[in-house]
Amino acid sequence: MPVSVLTLCSRVLFMIKACRWLHNWLGLILVLQIIFWFLSGLVMAVMPIEQVRGEHLRFSSTLTWHTASVAPASILKHHSANASLSLSQQLHISDQQLSASPVYLVADDDQHYRYSATTGKPVANLTEHQIRQLATAQYLGQGQLQKVQLLQQLPQEVKNLTAPLWIVQFNDANNTSFYLDPATGLVQRVRTNGWRVFDFFWMLHIMDYQDRSNFNNPLLIATAAASLLFTLSGLALLWQRFKPARRRSRLAGLPD
Repeated sequence: MPVSVLTLCSRVLFMIKACRWLHNWLGLILVLQIIFWFLSGLVMAVMPIEQVRGEHLRFSSTLTWHTASVAPASILKHHSANASLSLSQQLHISDQQLSASPVYLVADDDQHYRYSATTGKPVANLTEHQIRQLATAQYLGQGQLQKVQLLQQLPQEVKNLTAPLWIVQFNDANNTSFYLDPATGLVQRVRTNGWRVFDFFWMLHIMDYQDRSNFNNPLLIATAAASLLFTLSGLALLWQRFKPARRRSRLAGLPD
């Protein structure tokens, strides 16, 4: 048999051994994370996202802007050119019912300012008594109000929001927490045990064990690349195992 054929066959055998070695070691290194990916993906797929967000526990009031009489430009002229304006609302209890009035929310230099869209005046912060009333009016669960506290430093579960915020906790089976804006009384986020379970598995899924939000972290990228290499090496071994019988018999006749 020509030497070139023997050389080619020896290279093929070496590549097969290298793929098997790489596949085995990558499997040992990645096995736990691969299990976490499948497990976390299953858990997050099973949990309804509406319930995870607590939408079934929060009443959303309707707001009409026909009462707004102040133009946004007249509000923005008091701020820098980089300021941005968005629409919001301030809640209040009227005739024992929850109602809302239009509010402009201005973000300027990492600060948030709120103005009434009917008078143009700054919106004052609500009292703790008002926060209790508004939280109870927006709550659709079966528990009772347990604790109210104004937070200057926010916990991990609402770290993307801006302090200060009121936290209102209810003693229901979901361990529900409302995070309310101190000026508008609007629920910014709902956190429950279901959300916390979802967030834990989301952390495992994206491998961001600190902020739980960075989907482009180097650890995830490196592990995903290694998992792709693990898959490709497995496919190569699968092809070698189930390749056509004629080609297997030709290699089998070669000396070791």
